[in-house]
Amino acid sequence: MTHRLPAIFALFFCLFSFSALAQVSLAPTTVFIDQNGIGTLFVTNPGDTPQEINVSFLFGYPGNDDMGNLTMVYGDSLSEKQFGMGDRLRAFPRTFILAPQQQQTVRLQVRPDRTLSAGTYFTRIKVTSNAQTTDVEETNTEGVSTQVNFKFDQIIAAFQKVGAVSTSLEFGEVETEIANNIVRIIPEFKVTGNSPYLGSVTASLKNKTGQVLAEQQQTVALYFSGKRSVELKLPDNLPSGEYDVELTYETRRSDIPSTDLVQSPAVRTTVTLKIQQ
Repeated sequence: MTHRLPAIFALFFCLFSFSALAQVSLAPTTVFIDQNGIGTLFVTNPGDTPQEINVSFLFGYPGNDDMGNLTMVYGDSLSEKQFGMGDRLRAFPRTFILAPQQQQTVRLQVRPDRTLSAGTYFTRIKVTSNAQTTDVEETNTEGVSTQVNFKFDQIIAAFQKVGAVSTSLEFGEVETEIANNIVRIIPEFKVTGNSPYLGSVTASLKNKTGQVLAEQQQTVALYFSGKRSVELKLPDNLPSGEYDVELTYETRRSDIPSTDLVQSPAVRTTVTLKIQQ
């Protein structure tokens, strides 16, 4: 069975994981396994309390609902069988105590499998942290002490490229919605090649002479097919008329080195936007 979590909940947990409440920090935020089957994750404890750390794996990927909203998909057993790393992926160490102001290097190792088809394989790394439990001391009968420890999960993506890899996008119908001076562009997409499409998309609003009136960029991670919305803030007091919104997808991101990304030529799709004031 495939389970999808609405994007608002995914964002909620993400904010909790990476906010000041987070007990440890992770680097990098996306792990790429090298050609030798080795990856590295750095776990840092910036606080004043020792942390108990557990590293585990679960298969999942960003998906989308029928309205183009981002969701996280877990429990997709068919995709996991085809694209997951399964028990080939190990972490060393998997559990440890991380002292305050200290950093631990976690080595990720993927067991080789010569039967694998060329492509990009992926999973999610879950790092669970909770404050190390202190010994409970005896107290007098006049007072009762209670200690509550919270566990925090941080989940990041891991990828392994095998053989010749490729990716690109094909587009179908493109819908638009306007509310509160923001246009949502919702293209139907299909990922081609043998790898997820990781990169960025730039939305450009142009008048009929080709002049760019507004532009906005965001990162994308597209795995299979569906709809994924892109938002663009419209200029104030935009005159009524027809405009073009061009979406330009590129395999580059500021948070991931280009050498790690599966490269592809830029892909564009355009939709006409009607403004009525």
